[in-house]
Amino acid sequence: MITTDRQIQALKPEEAVYWEAIKSPHGGGLAIRVQPTGSKSFYYRFRHNGKQDSFSLGRYPSVTLQDAREAHSEAAKLLADGINPKRVKRERKTKNQAAWTVRELFEKWIVSYAKAPSNRTKRPPSETVVEQTRWRWGYYLDARLGDFLVKRVDSQHVKGVIAEVAEDQSREQARKCLTMLRGMFDFAETRGQVEINPAQGIQPSKIGASKAAPRERKLDLKELRRLWIAIDETHLAESTAAALKFLILTGQRRGELLLAKWQFIDLDEGVWIMPAADTKNRKAHTVYLSDAAKDLLRSLHRHGEYVFHGRVEGQPIGASSITTAMMRLQGRKGRERDESAPLSDVVPFSVHDLRRSFATGLGEYCAVQPHIVERMLNHVPEDSLVATYQRAGYAEEQRLAWQAWGDLIASQVARDAENVVPMKRAVK
Repeated sequence: MITTDRQIQALKPEEAVYWEAIKSPHGGGLAIRVQPTGSKSFYYRFRHNGKQDSFSLGRYPSVTLQDAREAHSEAAKLLADGINPKRVKRERKTKNQAAWTVRELFEKWIVSYAKAPSNRTKRPPSETVVEQTRWRWGYYLDARLGDFLVKRVDSQHVKGVIAEVAEDQSREQARKCLTMLRGMFDFAETRGQVEINPAQGIQPSKIGASKAAPRERKLDLKELRRLWIAIDETHLAESTAAALKFLILTGQRRGELLLAKWQFIDLDEGVWIMPAADTKNRKAHTVYLSDAAKDLLRSLHRHGEYVFHGRVEGQPIGASSITTAMMRLQGRKGRERDESAPLSDVVPFSVHDLRRSFATGLGEYCAVQPHIVERMLNHVPEDSLVATYQRAGYAEEQRLAWQAWGDLIASQVARDAENVVPMKRAVK
């Protein structure tokens, strides 16, 4: 009998459909059906008026084990009262089909998405990923699809929307939007909102949404200086402005930086320790703070545990706030371009491009060796043997490299920087 989500993940397809019973505190009848294709769906099997019956509670993992148990609890209560739960579901389906818009579908789906483990990582998405998904919906899709009834959206409609995003804004974001719509309409299909998922079977390459080539955009010192000055002159919120500058100074991932807490920062020792739970690769990481980075942190007003606190008490600023600020500085908003923005004439760049600029700049301006840069970025070596046996932490080399970069930013990029030519300082 199934008792945990891990057991469901471990179920393998066989030549024929098979069922596994699931333990539930609300009685018997809860089961999961595994098809030869590998698809898994929760079902409630019961007897009503002497007849055996069943109905689907949704497809896994869009519907989680907890969701299925909650639905099973409701159905079991109806059955105990002499009501056929399958009939109640059918009536709700008819009512919901006329009521759901795509915007309402998104709000229902995102709740499930935030709890469901992914097939790749076997873990639910992080808060940052969920927030980025919300931002992507609001920025690219809400105005284009939000008011449409779910049952009125067909494949041609989806193709048109994705092609428009790809042509007017971003091929990479168009591909991600298509993936999101597939998940949303799969969620709708399992709940009887649509008969066929209109986003399935669409090839991204056919509508200009193929995966973009690896980005190579990096900012030179002059561009970084213009960005730094623009951050000051645009009067961004303190946390947002500080986070952008800290990204420039440390080169860390946006999501990891926003989770920084004061308890893990020692300004006297000049270190910021990232717990494994807060990093992308689940590996603890130490950032050795330069004098410039420490000065920036000392200038901040402390409000709660997060270094870059948001408006909501006890929460950090969101990843979308950083993205929105970056676009605002460049005058990028949908199809339009604000020519009055301070960086409107600069070749477009993203938040992640700051990390690439940091990595490239370490080698180009500070002569830091590649293996040290990889450590500073907390990259895991692709070669498993290297990952296993490369134990050296190169702490002192990293400390010197971050200080060299911080000195360079202070002298060449910061608002009161002097106009001097950078000198290479070898860090082996």
